[in-house]
Amino acid sequence: MKLTSITINNLFSYNGKQEIPFSPITCIIGSNGFGKTSILNAIKLGLGHHNGALESILNNNAKEPYCSISLVFDIFTIKREWNFLDNIEESLLIKFTDTEDKDLEGAEAEHFIENKIPKFLIDFLFYDGEVGSNLFLLSQTKLKNLFDYVFDLDLLDYVYKDSLQVAKNLLAQNSDEESIKLTQFEKERFELMQKIEDDTESLRSKKKNYKANQLNIQKLDTQIRNRNRKIKELHKKQDTKIQELQNLSAKFKELILFELPLLLNPTLFKGLKSRSHSPLSLNDEQLFNNNFKRFLEEIGTSLALEDALSAFKSLMLTESSTIELSLSKKEFKKLLEEMKNLQYEIKQINLKIQESETNAMEKEITRSLIEDRDDKIAKLQEEEQTILDLENSLENDKERLKEINKNLSLLFKENQDKYAFVKGYEELLEVSNVAQKVYKEELSEKLEIFNKTLAKNTTSFLKQYKHIKKIYIDEKHRIVISDGEKILDTELLSAGQKQVLNFLIVKSILEYKEFASFVMVDTPFGRLSNANKKLLLEECYLQFENLILLLTDSEFEFVKSQSLKYTTYQITRNELGSQIEVAS
Repeated sequence: MKLTSITINNLFSYNGKQEIPFSPITCIIGSNGFGKTSILNAIKLGLGHHNGALESILNNNAKEPYCSISLVFDIFTIKREWNFLDNIEESLLIKFTDTEDKDLEGAEAEHFIENKIPKFLIDFLFYDGEVGSNLFLLSQTKLKNLFDYVFDLDLLDYVYKDSLQVAKNLLAQNSDEESIKLTQFEKERFELMQKIEDDTESLRSKKKNYKANQLNIQKLDTQIRNRNRKIKELHKKQDTKIQELQNLSAKFKELILFELPLLLNPTLFKGLKSRSHSPLSLNDEQLFNNNFKRFLEEIGTSLALEDALSAFKSLMLTESSTIELSLSKKEFKKLLEEMKNLQYEIKQINLKIQESETNAMEKEITRSLIEDRDDKIAKLQEEEQTILDLENSLENDKERLKEINKNLSLLFKENQDKYAFVKGYEELLEVSNVAQKVYKEELSEKLEIFNKTLAKNTTSFLKQYKHIKKIYIDEKHRIVISDGEKILDTELLSAGQKQVLNFLIVKSILEYKEFASFVMVDTPFGRLSNANKKLLLEECYLQFENLILLLTDSEFEFVKSQSLKYTTYQITRNELGSQIEVAS
């Protein structure tokens, strides 16, 4: 969509008919007060976007009580006229170029303009650098409305608000005691269902994060242990000795422990070889089995109960005269000595590890790692408690939900007429909830895309300032400026910086929306350094297929210094008003 020309007739400061055809770059030059901003206001008026009184739009020196504005676009022309003969009469006509579409008038024409060029974007397409199109001055509500429109989220927002309002209205119409009781149950049920869904998702995320943190701690442990080759080798040797000790301990626990009475009492062992009956007898086998099971649990054996009982009974509860021990007393003593020696070796290796780690440099290097690990362990313990609390909360909520469902079923059986009302109320809440959820998801995704566009467009500008690292739009629709760590107050920006950033955001909006191929800018270079003038011209204005600049003489001097091909018009003044002429 391109604006190819405009014709102003007796509007504002302009006397008579003034036509301006637009080139790819058009410069309209005029001193302050000569009528540059009147061109912007005339165009906005033609698009139905003017806040002033219509009584003041007619030029004071007009020969006839008529005024009009024609906006010629590449595929249609908008013409709006005013007759001041008696009461003010306004007419609107839209004609289409090279198509069979019929002309539009009145309300149809207004609707067409609103769809084609929404009022929301008029201030950005016809941009006045001095006035309220400054995004930094907009309220958060207005910024939200703007970005909801840009991201096509306004419909979702309406669905969320409207369905919630209809649910409230439905509730107000059914305010008897029984209905209130039902809706309270239903509201609690709905909130619980949502809470359970949110908490389940949160629990899944926290458990995933917990596992990741566990892995990080393991990595830190490895880093601490492997600080140098010597310590690494000592740890390796220690691990080997520990494994040997564990193997011997397992052998001791799982086999030898049941032979101890015979190994430690030679007289008993010798006497048993000529026995004619079992050395032990059981009066209460169940009691013995229970005690024996408890004994196995205390020593931590990996043997199954039946295997351990079989080993014990083969020694102490058998009628056989043959007793086979797994090792001799001498071998048993040797085993104990080996275990004792291994424990001593492990202790000595551990002392060497500690000694190596207390070396001044090594100690300093590892201290940071150990502190980091300990801090992560403390946080991991907090996460573990949070997960436990969340699991308990989920369990309680599910039980409460079962109870509410049961109560609702009983109440509905007693009064079937209330069912439709409550289900309708519930479904409206669900629609509202889903719309809000989808809105947040869509906003997050589209903000990510938009902020990438904004980051690209602001790169050159931000390179000039060390204290500004990033500008983005957050999920509360705020314009955020950051130094990389903290958010900066936008009041710290100069008026010139705001002007450049403002248009960079506008450019990003128009690019994201793929909305227009033209832009008209009033006061484009006020309060700007030469670097920012060049940046604004090259990286913003010249990116549009058609650019219309409203300039003072001094601003035009800058444009002339650039290698550009443009058409120039001059605004002059006489006793009747402003005139537009092709500049020589």
